[in-house]
Amino acid sequence: MNLYQFDMNLLVIFDMIYTERHLTRAGEKLRLSQPAMSQALGRLRDMFEDPLFVRAGKQMTPTARAKLIAPQIKQVLHLAEQTLMDRGDFDPQTSTRTFTIAMSDYTELVLLPKLFRRLQKVAPQVRIKCKHLHDRDYQSAMDQNFADLMLGCVLDFGANVYQQSLFKDHEVVVVNADSQIVNQTLSPEAFVALKHCQFRLIETENREIDVELEKVGLQREVVLEVQHELVLPLVLRDNDIVVNLPKRMAQVYAEFLPLAILPLPLETPFFEIKQHWHERDHEDPAHQWFRSEVKALAEDL
Repeated sequence: MNLYQFDMNLLVIFDMIYTERHLTRAGEKLRLSQPAMSQALGRLRDMFEDPLFVRAGKQMTPTARAKLIAPQIKQVLHLAEQTLMDRGDFDPQTSTRTFTIAMSDYTELVLLPKLFRRLQKVAPQVRIKCKHLHDRDYQSAMDQNFADLMLGCVLDFGANVYQQSLFKDHEVVVVNADSQIVNQTLSPEAFVALKHCQFRLIETENREIDVELEKVGLQREVVLEVQHELVLPLVLRDNDIVVNLPKRMAQVYAEFLPLAILPLPLETPFFEIKQHWHERDHEDPAHQWFRSEVKALAEDL
């Protein structure tokens, strides 16, 4: 293939169709007509000698070949965008760059308000966009440039993803400030006798607290289970119930709600929060600056 004769716009069109899974919507995002999109898709099919996208109902489903080349095309477009945006040394005071962060409820609550406040002082025009991974594959999301940074617990990545430790946390018991157990020393037996609510994102996930209780022959009575941690303190406000939350998260809630924080009556492992980024961004001055701001904030916690 003669690269000088290649139309780079075709890669932009491929990426948009892959993202939208719909030819018309992709065209609307790119402000291209239906005939123009169909013609471009035809050129892409000829170039790659593959259908790339086939209709399945109302969607355009990528072929195996399209899935294989999609992360590479995404990376080419990302590098092109970075090159065009590069004006030399990065200046946070004048930069208008947008940084995208993949965060959980926990990291969003504990880190985001402080990070945003910090950036408003040192980089007032920088923008932040937060995303949740949900059930995405972490490695695939990173390869496809889903986010500049992923903030969370230890994640499994390939060799093309860097990581840096930020801080550690552990679970505590959180109850309504008027609860009768606030001034008591909880034994494991008294703890399991209480009514519990818990956060569990995956049905098959075993909570560390239950693993430790099982070791001593005890089991909690969980009367409420949710998939979003952020609702739990509101449940505690009006009910005589207990919940285990990470200590830093509990401390944030206790600033606004009448809650009491108690130690767990048994030991559970600490968990570590890290930031993860792809190797394509490792040497980018703007990205290096942003990572350093996140690290500095974590050290201040």
